[in-house]
Amino acid sequence: MSINSVFRRLLALQETRVLGVEFFVAAMMICVDVAPRRRNPTCSRCGRRYSVGSYDSDSRLWRHVDLGPWELYLRYRIRRFLCPHCKTVVTEAVPWAEFASTFTRDFEDVTSFLAQQANQTVVGRTMKVAWPTVGNIVRRTVNRCGLPLRAAKLYRIGVDEISYRKHHKYLSIVADHDTGHVVWAGKGKSGDSLDPFLDSLGEEGRRAIRLVSMDMSQAYISKVRERLPLAIIVFDPFHVVKLANDAVDKVRRQQVRALKDKAEATALKKTRWVLLKTPEDLQPWEVEKLSVLAKVNRPLYRAYLLKEALRAVFREPPAKAEKRLDAWLAWASRSRLPSFVTLGRTIRQHKAGILAAIEHGLSNGRLEGLNNKIRLISHRAYGFHSAEALIALVMLCCSGIDIPLPSDQRPGSDPYAIM
Repeated sequence: MSINSVFRRLLALQETRVLGVEFFVAAMMICVDVAPRRRNPTCSRCGRRYSVGSYDSDSRLWRHVDLGPWELYLRYRIRRFLCPHCKTVVTEAVPWAEFASTFTRDFEDVTSFLAQQANQTVVGRTMKVAWPTVGNIVRRTVNRCGLPLRAAKLYRIGVDEISYRKHHKYLSIVADHDTGHVVWAGKGKSGDSLDPFLDSLGEEGRRAIRLVSMDMSQAYISKVRERLPLAIIVFDPFHVVKLANDAVDKVRRQQVRALKDKAEATALKKTRWVLLKTPEDLQPWEVEKLSVLAKVNRPLYRAYLLKEALRAVFREPPAKAEKRLDAWLAWASRSRLPSFVTLGRTIRQHKAGILAAIEHGLSNGRLEGLNNKIRLISHRAYGFHSAEALIALVMLCCSGIDIPLPSDQRPGSDPYAIM
């Protein structure tokens, strides 16, 4: 068997001929001369194949997966030609690599798989590429493997924002509650930042969405009401209770400032975590501290009871929840606690979304879990010079993309399937 035949089987590249092999022993490098199996060039822009003469040609190298300690490169004299459809001189497309990439698809798939699983040191040392280069490879892999949004029907989605860098740099994240995967990510946290996602859904996709969970961000609320008029907005119970926790803490700080006795003020400061804990998590000594607080500081204990009463609303069945919430709003409005009076106005304004959360049993808990994962990914993405590279890494790790390794691909299989 000739060496060309050996490397043709080793590379297993589709629609590719092996013309020759050259070894560079000092550099531990192998250059394999290849060419597309079809002799007529394919336009890299429109994808059409034409039997036209070449305008000119230039020898190029593409990095392939290493062969043991040897770095492996594909070499081909790529042609330029005048595309009759595009009406301009274009570079031909090659079957082993993406347009404008200096790496083969197999190399990019292996690199992206490692980036999905490991940190930048492992990826860099294994594949012998710089970390910013990995960001570009990941972007191309996600574009190649990503499932178009139109192909996936979305019915229940969650929207949230996450800070990924200092100086108020945010990403907007959209996740599918049914699959648990991120379906879209984009720069910014304004309502307009969701427009590319909503546009990509199309009219039919936007009409299919029935539930949208979020926090009480007015920017997201306005955009969803404008672009998804058939969807029901659901406000995350965690964020609602968090507002109540903040209100309790404001009351505590006001009471501390009002006390002139330093010993009493110090004792009151130490009640913060007792007040914010759920009753079922309290230790016996913390329960005793609360009972003492009920006697010595009635306003603060009233704030604690208001917070727990609001938590109890979310445990009620949908038929009783509205009545229980109305009773809570009446209590908050006459509580003589300014922070809870303000909270009552906020909850009254968003009452429909809070009741929808109880009725449909939906929260942004899945988004919060994904946000924790994305924070870890953003730490791994240090060295990427653009938000687009980070977004691509987020989609690679959190959207359910299954990276096809060269050894996994078989004839007749779909190499870019989504789990």
